[in-house]
Amino acid sequence: MHIILTLAIVINILSVIALLIGLFYNFKHPKNKAMHGYFIVGSMLLYVITLSLALIYGLFEKHFLYSFILFLCIISPFIIGKLVNYNSLKKYTIIQILSCLVSLIILLILL
Repeated sequence: MHIILTLAIVINILSVIALLIGLFYNFKHPKNKAMHGYFIVGSMLLYVITLSLALIYGLFEKHFLYSFILFLCIISPFIIGKLVNYNSLKKYTIIQILSCLVSLIILLILL
């Protein structure tokens, strides 16, 4: 399970980097923006999968509080996706980055 937690940490860091690039970089070409969107989708999908595996590991090891926090971090992209519109995109991106950082801290504690 050590491998899953390490993989979750690496994917979590990649997700934070991808979100930060999208937050601060102004894409000039639509092709580059589309490629960045694909990268974000891939990293967020892997983020949800590996965090789900870490959540299951936390439940088996009886870390219920950490598992509950990880569950909130897993569902946060779906909640944010329901609430976001073009005008509030940066605000919700910052909230998602903070959610990723919280899950990263929890994963480092579980490791």
